[in-house]
Amino acid sequence: MGSADGLGAVAARLCRHDSYVVTGHVDPDLDCLGSMLALAWGLERLGKRVQVVSPDPVRPEWAFLPGVDMIRTAPPVPTDAEALVVLDADVERTGPVAQAAHRFAHVYNLDHHVTNVAGGTVRYIDPSAAATGEIVYAVLVDHWGLSLDARAATQLYAAIMTDTGSFRYSNTRAATLRIAAALVEAGARPDRIASWVYEQASWSTMRLLARALATLDRTDDGRVAWITVTGEMLAEAGARYDEADGLVQYPRMIAGVEVALIFREQPDGRTRVGLRSKDYVDVSRIAQQLGGGGHPRAAGCTLALPVAAARDQVLQAVNEALDAAPETVPRGVPGGRG
Repeated sequence: MGSADGLGAVAARLCRHDSYVVTGHVDPDLDCLGSMLALAWGLERLGKRVQVVSPDPVRPEWAFLPGVDMIRTAPPVPTDAEALVVLDADVERTGPVAQAAHRFAHVYNLDHHVTNVAGGTVRYIDPSAAATGEIVYAVLVDHWGLSLDARAATQLYAAIMTDTGSFRYSNTRAATLRIAAALVEAGARPDRIASWVYEQASWSTMRLLARALATLDRTDDGRVAWITVTGEMLAEAGARYDEADGLVQYPRMIAGVEVALIFREQPDGRTRVGLRSKDYVDVSRIAQQLGGGGHPRAAGCTLALPVAAARDQVLQAVNEALDAAPETVPRGVPGGRG
């Protein structure tokens, strides 16, 4: 799916302005940040004025990204630019930026989330792209004809590597690997980027992991497994809230599990839920049903419920989705129903 005009037409229109604000979603991940910085790099190469704004501060772990120091945290939101470019999210997920979006003459929305169905005066949504970084790569290289340097290549490689789980997830296509190869040729260092992302865990993160693993549980049939992080666990570990990101991979590792979940208690009493699936359950539909969104294999939502009640509601929705899955998926086999 994409815009009716195609990415070429969107890219041609995108570069017509003189000044831009480039932004992404709250609690930005590396696909969001890498895409923002790489697009800003490209616009600057075209002689444009660019401000990069994040709704939330960049995590200390992501400080390795070249150019990350140019990112400003909103508010305030600069509105003295002609165009606002929202990457990796619908406009509503940009926090304080969304409140100022109406003040821009042009609002571009480039994303790969299938649940992004509204927002922006010019839109390009491509769920077949493994990461928004793939879309930005196509804009910069295929449509603007830019030659990437090591800085932009590193930004985009980090974006694509993390959104594909180091090229392990089902969203990894042949085109994804070709782009990754081109980024390596342009100067990205896979070994260094992987080390920065996966081998620099803080002591507090590991202490949190030890506590969270004690909550690991699954359904009797073994198709669903989950892990829980509470405020008390965060305090005991001396960990930040965002240091729980990535812990959902542990229930996902279990043989026979199709849907993995993480339940995170928020300070206001709500529960943030992360959903992952392996083969056939579209967790984006489950998340949408619960007021969230995401990808078919990775999605999330926030429920105005304490953890125990949220877990009951989500497990019910997940089990209904499992029971409604195509009968062509065999039971009792790896990745199958049972």
